[in-house]
Amino acid sequence: MITYQQPPIGTLSNSPVINQSIVERMADRVLELGMNGTAVTKDVLAEHTDFTRAEIDQYAPDACDLAKSRAVRQQS
Repeated sequence: MITYQQPPIGTLSNSPVINQSIVERMADRVLELGMNGTAVTKDVLAEHTDFTRAEIDQYAPDACDLAKSRAVRQQS
């Protein structure tokens, strides 16, 4: 039988998702949606994420710039 335990108090705060800024989390979602072949717009972000329209309006330009920089392959 499989049993589940709650993690000790304080371990959830060490989670990388919680420690990421909203711009980093939005950039991750933009990359994920783009890699799935979805044209990422503000409407798509609002439909497929938990970001509010106000957050999208405020942080989307920076998040898209970050996503673009992460998507560029390093050629050597």
